[in-house]
Amino acid sequence: MSRTLRYSLICLLIVLTPSTVTAKRRQNDGEVVITMRNGQPCFSYPMDNEIRKKKYYFYSLAVSNKRPNDSGGWAIQIANSNKKGLLEPNNPERCIKYGVITPKMEEIFTAVPLLANTPYHVRLSVSGAAEEGALVERVYRSDFCLSRNAKGEKIIVGAVWDDKTDAPRCLKPGESPKRSLWQRLLRFLSR
Repeated sequence: MSRTLRYSLICLLIVLTPSTVTAKRRQNDGEVVITMRNGQPCFSYPMDNEIRKKKYYFYSLAVSNKRPNDSGGWAIQIANSNKKGLLEPNNPERCIKYGVITPKMEEIFTAVPLLANTPYHVRLSVSGAAEEGALVERVYRSDFCLSRNAKGEKIIVGAVWDDKTDAPRCLKPGESPKRSLWQRLLRFLSR
């Protein structure tokens, strides 16, 4: 490969990489924490460094069995901008249980029973004030399925979306997703 072509490709990658990373960063700030409470998934967001530094408030939650950016499924959001008394699901002990609406929240789409071995996507967003006074949104996403362990108890397992077939599938209990080198690289860059 000629030296000019090689340098041109490197410059092109350098120019394109920051905008890709920035776009990905706005789309996903981490994974939703999903735990089981009385046989139902319960959702919270992680206490990462950004959340520890500034005060963020719960804004919305959506659970769907469609592709991550499709609408539909159970969806809730805060009912008004008054933050007093609002549940802050920032740890598994104060999570939002699937289908349960707490005070100060409104339901956008009604919850339907979750099916076993069906992939679901969850999106949880929080907002906080930036130093300039504008609102900053942080978005957490995860894919999951309900399954049963060897004892017959309901458990949460991961789900993966196959880019080739555009079809989701549930992981088996104990199975971890296999990612290609490019998927791992993009995941690393989006953090």
